[in-house]
Amino acid sequence: MIRHAVARPVTRTATANLTRLLCIAVACAAGIFGLLSIGSFLAQAWHPSPAVAAAAWALSFGLPVALGVCSGWGSPRLLRSLVAVQAVCFVLIAGFWLILRGEPLPAGADVPWSITATGVPCVAVAVFARQRVAWSYTVLACLLSGLVRFRTSAETNPGLVGLADGLYSLLLVSVFVALTLAARRGAARVDEATMLTRHAEARRAAGVARRQERLRIDALVHDSVISTLLMAGLGRTPPAVVSEHASKTLTQLDALRTPPVEPVVLVSDVVRRLRRLTRQIAPDAVVDFDDPTRGGDFVERTVPSVAVVAILGAVGEALRNSVASAAGPARSLGRRVRRTIQVTSTTDGFQVMVSDDGVGFDPDAVPPERLGIAESIVGRMERVTHGAANVRSSPGHGTDIVVAWVPARGTSAARLGPEVDRRAARRLPEPAAPDDHEPISLARSLDLSTPLARLILALFVLVHGVLAIIDVVPGRPLLLMVAAYLAIAFAATSLMSPFDGPFPRSRIALVLSLCGVGAIAMFGYLPADSGAPFAHWHLGAITLILVVLAARGQIRSAWLGYTVLAALAVSWAVASGQPAMAGFDLVIRHAGTLLAGTLFVVSLDRTERTLRVLNHRDNLQAAMNATTVAAIAEREAELVRVNLLARPTLKRLAAPLALTEAERAQCLLVEASLRDAIRGRSLFVEPVISAVNAARRRGVQVTVLDDSGESQPESPAALAHTVAEVLDTVAHGRITVRVLPADRRDVATLVVESDTHSILVVGANGTLSTP
Repeated sequence: MIRHAVARPVTRTATANLTRLLCIAVACAAGIFGLLSIGSFLAQAWHPSPAVAAAAWALSFGLPVALGVCSGWGSPRLLRSLVAVQAVCFVLIAGFWLILRGEPLPAGADVPWSITATGVPCVAVAVFARQRVAWSYTVLACLLSGLVRFRTSAETNPGLVGLADGLYSLLLVSVFVALTLAARRGAARVDEATMLTRHAEARRAAGVARRQERLRIDALVHDSVISTLLMAGLGRTPPAVVSEHASKTLTQLDALRTPPVEPVVLVSDVVRRLRRLTRQIAPDAVVDFDDPTRGGDFVERTVPSVAVVAILGAVGEALRNSVASAAGPARSLGRRVRRTIQVTSTTDGFQVMVSDDGVGFDPDAVPPERLGIAESIVGRMERVTHGAANVRSSPGHGTDIVVAWVPARGTSAARLGPEVDRRAARRLPEPAAPDDHEPISLARSLDLSTPLARLILALFVLVHGVLAIIDVVPGRPLLLMVAAYLAIAFAATSLMSPFDGPFPRSRIALVLSLCGVGAIAMFGYLPADSGAPFAHWHLGAITLILVVLAARGQIRSAWLGYTVLAALAVSWAVASGQPAMAGFDLVIRHAGTLLAGTLFVVSLDRTERTLRVLNHRDNLQAAMNATTVAAIAEREAELVRVNLLARPTLKRLAAPLALTEAERAQCLLVEASLRDAIRGRSLFVEPVISAVNAARRRGVQVTVLDDSGESQPESPAALAHTVAEVLDTVAHGRITVRVLPADRRDVATLVVESDTHSILVVGANGTLSTP
C-alpha cells in the first residue's frame, strides 16, 4: 500500500485571534491610562524610596504592554504567566497603599494613581480565566480600589467616598469584563460552527472527489478494458490488434497510479495526438484545423494535461461509436460514412468537434445504462475543470459531438461554438451576487438583554443614584438633578433592548438626546465652585453609555456624543465664569475609557473580517486536502478491483496468440463483471457476484443496474442475500436486477423473463414480495 502524505493547513481559530486582539487591547488601555496617570504618579511618588515607586508604576502599566507585545508570538503559558504576575502586582500594590501609605492625600489630588486603571488587570484576567475566576477577581480588585480610596481620601466622609468609588469601579470594570467574556463565548461558538462547516465541506468535497475519480476510472474501463475484452471475446478482431489494445490498456492502468508528468500540453502536440488516435480508430476520418499558414486564426497555446487526457478519451469514444453505429443497418452493404474532426484553438479555449453523416440517433432515447455517451464523453468532460461537452444528433441527420476546454467563459460563445457554451452555462453555477450588507459582527449584534446585562444595568442605576444623593448641593434646584438622573438612566435602559441587526438609528438618536438632556440639566444644577468628590458623576455615566453604544457598533455616534458632551462642559465652564480649560479637564479624564472601548470594538471588527478570510481559505484548503486523500484512496480501491478482475486476462491478451473458445468465453465473463461493477455498484458484492457468474454460465442473460446514486441501501447484506437466492433459481432466460433510488419505499426490483414472466420487489429488510 502506498502512503500519501498531505500537508494539513495551519489554521488560526477565532479564539486564538480574539485572545491576541484582547491582549493588544489591554496593552493599549494600559498605555493610555499610564500616560494619563503620569501627573498623579509624580505628585504621589513614595519619597522614602522613589525607585520602588517607579518600579511599581512600571510593573502596573508595563506588564500589560508586554502582554500585548508577546501576544503575536508568545505561547499561551507565557501569556497566562504575564497575566498572573499582573494580577498579583495589582493586589500587592493595593496592599502597599492600605498598609504602608494609609494616610489621606492632599485635597483635590486624593485619587491614588494605582487605582486609575483598575480595569486593566481585571480585563486581562477575563481574557484567560474562567468566568467565575474573572468575576471573583473583578470584585476583589474593585473592593481593594474602594478601600484604597477610603484610606487616602481627604473628604470629610471618606467611608462614603470609598464606597461610591468602589461601586463605580465595579460598574465600569464590569462592562469591559462582560464584553470580554461575551466575546470569548462568541469566539468559541464561531470555532465550533467553523469546525462543523469545515468538516462538512471536507466530507462533501471527499464525496465529490471519490465519485469523480470512480467515474474517471469507469470511463477508462469502458473505453479500454471492456473494449479490449469485448474484441477478444467476440473473436472478430485479429490477435495482433487485440494484443496492441491490451498492452495499451495495461499501460493506462499503470499510469493511473501517478499524476501526469506534464502539467500542460501545447495545442500543436494535442493535434498530433488526435491525428494518431484517429488513424488507429477511424483511418478514413479527416482531421482539420485552422492552419495559420492558410490564413486561419489558430492560436498556439497550452492546455492542462488533465483536459487533454479527457478530450482524447472523449474523442476516441466518439470515433468508436461512429465506426460501430453510424452506418446503421446498412453497414453490411458497405455504406460509406464521412467523418471529420474539426479542431479549434483560440485565446478563449480549445475545442474538438467529431462529426459524421451517418444514420444518427435520438440522444434522449439512449438507455441510462449505456455509458458510452453519458460517462465516457459528457461525464468525462464535466469532471474536468472548465470542461464541457455537447452531443447533437437526430435520426437520419448524422451526429456532432463537441468537447472543449473553455477557461474564459466571457467571449468564448462566439469563438468556440454555441453548443459548448450553452451546455457549460447550464452546468456551471453562476457566481453568487455580492452581498449588499456587511456581515453582522459581534459588536453589531451584541445582545444586552441577558441576565448579566440587566444586572449591570441595575448596578449602573444604583451607583449613579448613590453618587447623585452624595452630591446633593443645598439651595440648588433639585428637580434638575432628578431630571438629569432619570434621563441618563432611561438612556442606559434604551441600550439594553435586544436587536437582531445593527442598532436602529431612531434608538441612537433617542440615546444621544437623553444623554444631552441629562448633561444640560446637570450643568444647570451644578454651581461653579462645587467641591463634592463626585459632583460631575454624569460625565462618567454618559461616557459609559457611549462606550456601550460603541460596543454595539456605533463608534461614530459615540464619539459624536462625546464631542457634544465636551462642548457642553466647556460652555458651562465659560458661562459660570471659569476658564474653558476647566471644562475641558472635566471630560478629558473620561477620554481614556471611551478610547479603550473604541479600540476594543475596532480591533474586534477588523479581526472578524480577517478571520472570515482565513476561515474561507482554511475551508478551501481542507476541501482540497480531503479531495486529494479521497481521490487517492478511491483510485487505489478502484484499481485493485479492476486489476483483480481484468489484469490476468489482459496479460494473456497482450501476447498475440489465438484464443481458445474457453478463453474467449472467459473474456466475455470478465467484461460482463466489469459492466456490473460500473452499472450495479451496490450489488457488486458477494454472494451476488458468484450468483451472477453462475447464472451466466448457465446461459442466463443477467443485467445489474444501480439507480441509488451515492445513497447506498440501508441493509446491503440482506439485499445481496435475497438477490443471490433469486438468481440461483433462474435456469434460463433473462433477469434484470435494479436497485431503486433512495427515495423509494422498496429497495430493488427483479424482472424475471424465463418460463414465466414475473416482477419481484425487495423491501428494506430484504423481504421478497410481488407488487
